[in-house]
Parts: sequence; C-alpha cells; structure tokens
Amino acid sequence: MIQISRIFNSPFLGVYLRTWEDYTLVPRNADRDIKSLVSHYLKTEPLEMTIGSSKLLGSLSVINSNGMILSNIASEEEIAVIPDGLNVAVLKDSLNAVGNNILVNDRAALIHEDFSDESVKVIRDVLGVEVFRGRFKEVRTVGSSGLITKSGLVIPPNMTDEEIEELGKIFGAKGRVGTANFGSLYVGASVVSNSKGALIGEDSTTVEISNIEEALNL
Repeated sequence: MIQISRIFNSPFLGVYLRTWEDYTLVPRNADRDIKSLVSHYLKTEPLEMTIGSSKLLGSLSVINSNGMILSNIASEEEIAVIPDGLNVAVLKDSLNAVGNNILVNDRAALIHEDFSDESVKVIRDVLGVEVFRGRFKEVRTVGSSGLITKSGLVIPPNMTDEEIEELGKIFGAKGRVGTANFGSLYVGASVVSNSKGALIGEDSTTVEISNIEEALNL
C-alpha cells in the first residue's frame, strides 16, 4: 500500500519519520493525519517522541528488527519512550545524524566512511548485522539517499550495474535505482517504507512512485 503525503508542509517524510516492521517514530505535535497514515499504510504503532528536542526523527535514528540507534543528542527521558525488549543505543560519534549516515535492514548496514571503529562495533552489536563502509559515488550520506526494507532496495541513479548487484548481495534484496520528489537523489529522505507499505513525498512523479512501488515489492 502506498500513499503520497507531506509532514510539516514538507515532502521529505524520511527526515521526520523512521519506521520498520512494528514501530514508526513520529514527531510530537505532528498532524493527526500523519499518525493515521502511519497506522493504515505502514501498519505500525506510532511512537510519538523527539530526539534532542528535535522533530527530525528520521535523520537522527535508525531501526531494524534487532534494535534501534539514536543520535547522541537523545535524552534519557526521550529514550524511555521506546518499548522494552528492543535493543537501544546512543551512538557517541561526531556523525550524529545517524539516520542520514546509516542504511540498514536485518541483514547488513552500509555506513558513512568516517564512522569510528568504536561506532562500527556498536552498530554491529545493537542491530545484529554485518557492517560495511561505503558511499553512492559522490554521495556519502547513504542513509538519506538510499531506501531499504526487508523486501527491496532503492539507491541513487549514479551507480553502475555491478555496484547495484553487489549492494543487492550485501542486503539480500534486489537493488534498483530511483529518485523521489521530482528528481531528488535523496530517496531515503523522501520516502518512509517497510515491507507492508510506503508513504512517499507528495512532490514525487507518477513514474517515481511506480518505480519505488516495484522496487520495494509493494
């Protein structure tokens, strides 16, 4: 199921929302319609919170079935909102926009090349995945430019067929190039998706929406 939308009058949904299979992080004071869309299209429980008093939850967090990693600006009170049973870590790294810099599913994580070795260990242990440093050509913020679920992978259109195939092997999901929001390379910042559905930035074209739908097997 797919729906186009905006949040805080922005088509860059992935900057504000972070989802996986069971939960979606939703900023406090977000429009009621967004919470309804999260429940209906992503079929997840909305968790209303902030990170470092910021509503940019997508940029400041990553999540998979094994755990969640938050930016080092998260407070203890904010962390307490997260349900028990989910591994949670605050990543103490100068690259504190973890959502922009980590692309992860339940099999692997592709991360910004400048993360410290200590951060690599935290990412591996908390999310339970193999970790690879890399970039999409000149684009180093792999989390905001790539989009990954349990069933599909979308990466910027500046990659070769060989690179796409290799990324597909790493993540265990067939890769496809794509854009969103009328040509933006930052698909991860434009789209929020899991294996059940997707919310796509309202500026995306019909061709972009169709490509993302097919790539994610929705």
